[in-house]
Amino acid sequence: MTETTRLFHLKSDVRYRSIADEGIVLLQDEGEVLVVNGVGVRIVELIGEGSTLPQILTALETEYDVEPEQLRTDVRTYLAELEDAGVLEPVD
Repeated sequence: MTETTRLFHLKSDVRYRSIADEGIVLLQDEGEVLVVNGVGVRIVELIGEGSTLPQILTALETEYDVEPEQLRTDVRTYLAELEDAGVLEPVD
C-alpha cells in the first residue's frame, strides 16, 4: 500500500476526548493515558473517521496556518509515535 492510500486505525481499546486545547488518549487494556495537544487529538479524530494521510494533511492545512512540508514531516513523525505507543495499527 502506498503512503497516499495507507490507512491506520485506532486499536480497539483506544478512546479519546478533546478537552479545551488538549486531548487525552486512553489505552484501556494497558491503563495508559496520553495527554496530547489540540492538533494531536485532531489527528486521532481524523484517523478514527478513516482518513488517509493525504486527507489528514488536507484537513490540517485547512484548519491551521502551517507550511505544508513541515506539516507532512510532523504528521508522519506523530503517526509513528502513535504506532509505537500502541494507539494505532496499520490497515493492510
